[in-house]
Amino acid sequence: MELPEIIIIGDNTFNKDNLSKLIKKKALLLTGPNISDIFAEKIEAALKGFEYEKEVVNTSTYDEAERIYNKYLGKDFEAIIGFGGGKVLDVAKYVGYKKKVHMISVPTSASNDGIASPFSSLKGGKHPYSIKVKPPRGVIVDLSVIMKAPKRFILSGLGDLLGKFTSIRDWKLASIEKNEYYGEYASKLAYESAKHAMISTKGIELLKYVSVRNLMEALISAGVAGGIAGSSRPLSGSEHLISHALDIIAPEKGTHGEKVALSTVFIAYLYGINWRKIKSKIQEVSLPSSFSQIGIKRDEVVDAILMAPSLRPERYSILHKLRLSKDTINNILDEINI
Repeated sequence: MELPEIIIIGDNTFNKDNLSKLIKKKALLLTGPNISDIFAEKIEAALKGFEYEKEVVNTSTYDEAERIYNKYLGKDFEAIIGFGGGKVLDVAKYVGYKKKVHMISVPTSASNDGIASPFSSLKGGKHPYSIKVKPPRGVIVDLSVIMKAPKRFILSGLGDLLGKFTSIRDWKLASIEKNEYYGEYASKLAYESAKHAMISTKGIELLKYVSVRNLMEALISAGVAGGIAGSSRPLSGSEHLISHALDIIAPEKGTHGEKVALSTVFIAYLYGINWRKIKSKIQEVSLPSSFSQIGIKRDEVVDAILMAPSLRPERYSILHKLRLSKDTINNILDEINI
């Protein structure tokens, strides 16, 4: 079980004092192409007195992560600081893992649950899903930064959390039918994280400070659940497999959380749980309530649902069990109207 050692949440928390709890010497700062300009003064103030080098992460791909790793192969760093969105954090975790140094997670948005998880999701590799690395040693959530993020990315984090309602059911199903390990505590933590976010939807839609903080805490808790489980099982089920399939079939359409949220409605229907309530929460905020709203066609959705089980044959889920036909999928999509 590997978990973050330090988690700090609040206003203006990305500062020298808090960084001093995690690093003493030299660090490599990874950030996005625009983020470093927007928060230049904050970054400079926080890292004043530390020796560091800065590198811009252009894409969240294996090629980009390997480029950065190889560029700094002969240099020693005490830590890798990821200051950015999910793409930056995924690359930072991967580089830190390969260099065998600590990673410090400083998110600039609430777009997914990778903030504190021991998983890195990089495109262009052998598999279109997350790989296990190491969790961040420290997580510093500066709400003065998060509140400046585009609303769409904040809502995307809510969408990612909704997926926990079905991912834990897939995990339980695999335990019952395939004798797979099932962690009751990790499952409960993931569930409570999603539930915690759901009660704050109205406030999240209005970007209320307390509600956004609740969302960040829920995203961190979900990531910790993955660390406790030692796998992404409590975080990622068949709803994520559909999202990954859509990444292949309809690339660059919709955010991760938007696709997960809609896929969760579909999987909730298969499990016979209250899919209408999940959909109502999606509609309560500015998340898309249909795939067409993010430019994904019906036939692409159907193909993604058919493809999803093949992406991870070993990751047993309700899609593996039911092996739905194209006609059945279309009928369900008509009924739930996504």
